[in-house]
Amino acid sequence: MTDATPGPAETPVVAAAGSPAGEPAAGATATPVPEAAAAPVAPAGEQASLAAPPPAPRGLSYAVDIVFCVDVTGSMTPILDQVKANALRFYSDVQSNLTAKGKNIDELRVRVVAFRDVLADGEAALQESPFFALPAEEAEFSGFVNGLVAEGGGDAPESGLEAAALAMTSPWTTRGDRRRQVIVVWTDQPAHPLNASALPPAFAGRVPADFSALTDLWEDPQGPLGSSSKRLILFAPDGPGWSDISGVWENVVHHPSQAGSGLSDVDYGTIIDSIGNSV
Repeated sequence: MTDATPGPAETPVVAAAGSPAGEPAAGATATPVPEAAAAPVAPAGEQASLAAPPPAPRGLSYAVDIVFCVDVTGSMTPILDQVKANALRFYSDVQSNLTAKGKNIDELRVRVVAFRDVLADGEAALQESPFFALPAEEAEFSGFVNGLVAEGGGDAPESGLEAAALAMTSPWTTRGDRRRQVIVVWTDQPAHPLNASALPPAFAGRVPADFSALTDLWEDPQGPLGSSSKRLILFAPDGPGWSDISGVWENVVHHPSQAGSGLSDVDYGTIIDSIGNSV
């Protein structure tokens, strides 16, 4: 690494005409410029190039927000039980996985958007938590997750796209030099088409009118998600909604699951590793 500490001030040298800069012509004597003489003002671009070198870069800080969109209908008991059992160790599991990959994060926050079916469950179809800072608010995160009950939903499909929309417009952190905005969807059912008229009043205006508008929300470089920081991980069946997303959207990883299985075929370790790979 080059030592950027400035040495003693040097007296500039004027080159004779026709000589390379800083090099006197043959037989010519370099003439020191008196210190009191006013130096000519260089063009702006040249001034920038002559400016003192910037300080050595410091260590960058990384902030990661994760939003879990969790299908909490009756069939999802297997995966929901896994999540409840591991909520208190989630932070240490993620950090261990990242360390093994040579990664490190300075700030980790998680929140949950639980969903059922707005057509069958009305106001109970969507439930949101705030962001929990881990590990400081580990107990609060675990408490919210353990309060989720797998019930309702009616027949397939479910309101997963509404949950994804609420996740996209989360109050993402603005801290850190580098950020990741990770959305993880867990469901064993396809998704209803978006239907603004069916939304409970509490969520009206927060969900796009149709899939095209939802796609625009995901892709908009001026939207709530950073172009280089957003990630979407789907643990969902190949079917309406989820296949449409994985076939069109960028920065999406789709782990196809068996419809109606409650994601019993998805191991908790696979979830942690997928999150680690996305950071």
